[in-house]
Amino acid sequence: MDDSLLAAPLPRTLSLPNDLHDAIAQALAAVPTARWVREAQLLSERYRAARTAQGAPLATGEAQALGYAALILPATYAQLRGALAATAARIPGWAPATMLDLGSGPGTALWAATTQWPSLRALVAWEREPALIALGLSLARASQAQAVRSAKWEHLDLRALEHMSARTSEQFDVVVLGHVLNELDAESQRQILAAAWQRTAGLLLIVEPGTSAAFEVVRAARDQLLGLGARTIAPCAHDQTCPLQNDWCHFPQRLKRPEFQRRAREARSEWEESKFAYAALARFSTGAPIWGRVIREPSSNKAYAEATISTAAGVARYRGLKRHRDAFRLVKQLEWGAALEQPLEAPIEPVER
Repeated sequence: MDDSLLAAPLPRTLSLPNDLHDAIAQALAAVPTARWVREAQLLSERYRAARTAQGAPLATGEAQALGYAALILPATYAQLRGALAATAARIPGWAPATMLDLGSGPGTALWAATTQWPSLRALVAWEREPALIALGLSLARASQAQAVRSAKWEHLDLRALEHMSARTSEQFDVVVLGHVLNELDAESQRQILAAAWQRTAGLLLIVEPGTSAAFEVVRAARDQLLGLGARTIAPCAHDQTCPLQNDWCHFPQRLKRPEFQRRAREARSEWEESKFAYAALARFSTGAPIWGRVIREPSSNKAYAEATISTAAGVARYRGLKRHRDAFRLVKQLEWGAALEQPLEAPIEPVER
């Protein structure tokens, strides 16, 4: 395959692409700083509070859209990139050409996906908020990726399924639902997911915030798609029902905060761990299944190192004792979210959860 169609490995700490960073900074510079900072802070309050109406928009109007770009977009980009990279690692060599982004916001997934898969050449974005579409189009003009600059934007509320069905029956190599399902009631989630799967020729990626509530949304979506015949790509190592009971999993992507996000968040730290829950399912299977995935940050003490791993046999903690130096080091150095191709061998042993 042409190396130009492959993304560079994801760095430990991710930064916004320079062209996206500069486009956001330029958009923010066009209005008084106090205005977009205030809108970002109000947005943060709405984001953390319980929404009074399912599906109520998080941001409407130009000022709120700018607040979203300053505060929410960087972390969302990091989550999408983390999920995309983990997914792409399971299907190396796959080079999608077309993508549909459902509930696109200002187009964050368009930027993330074309960075992961430079092979993408035709993008379609469906979004209901005119201000986010306007911002997305403005940001896209600064992109170095031709696919982002030429993306087709459509004004569409995903809950109006009759309009969604009428727009197109075209299928896409990649369909993305990023930070969408968690904002809707359960019935709307099921209907939109079914409609998204109908438009998926290859891979459907669902990404939500890394919270216990959002994980349940992702788990239900995965169950529904498995019932429709989908095959799991990531993060699970199997096509079985999720084995977690009274528990949940999520994954981190470290982000170097841009200056405008630090200002909007009133944060001193230059970085954050942006956590996400995700499910990538496809109409095809991976060439080489994995044995398991690390679903917690490994821990260690003076006696042992321990990692929680999900496999087709279930979820268990695997422990390497300090007296077994190599085993201890191996478990301690496992990365949260890592896919493990082969089973861990003795003297590393599972322990009761």
